[in-house]
Amino acid sequence: MYQREETIDLGIIASEIAQWSINHYGYFVKSSNDKLEMITSFAEDLSRLPQDSIRFVSKVQNEWVDNGNTRPPTIPEFLKEVRTKYNQDMQKNTPKLEHHKSTDYAGMWNACESCGEHDALNFMKMTYNKREVSDATKYIIRTYFEKLGYDKNKINQMMG
Repeated sequence: MYQREETIDLGIIASEIAQWSINHYGYFVKSSNDKLEMITSFAEDLSRLPQDSIRFVSKVQNEWVDNGNTRPPTIPEFLKEVRTKYNQDMQKNTPKLEHHKSTDYAGMWNACESCGEHDALNFMKMTYNKREVSDATKYIIRTYFEKLGYDKNKINQMMG
């Protein structure tokens, strides 16, 4: 019924990166430490990266070779490059919220209504936007002009 979450064996990925380094540059890391310990440590370092960033390993390898580097990347350099590629991808592919400027038509109407008929008419001429004003505000505006004795056709014409 439920599927198991796929786990990535980072030990295999770390050993593949080490093998890539040996194939291209003749060595993985210049160190007197045991290679198995180095790969295990590298796998632990990879585990601290976001899980989805592992898909950028081959891209980092290809770019490292394409850039003409004469030595393999150190473990920190490699991790930094993978993290950089992941962050660039996140920035590029993360949907951005649109900035929607909303105008407080109800608040503006309340200010105009209390000042008098002249300001209310100026609001209707200069500020009123029939597509953005809420229905509740339209109702209040309509009742205001009805109380002042305006004809319904004139009100409908003003309100669009």
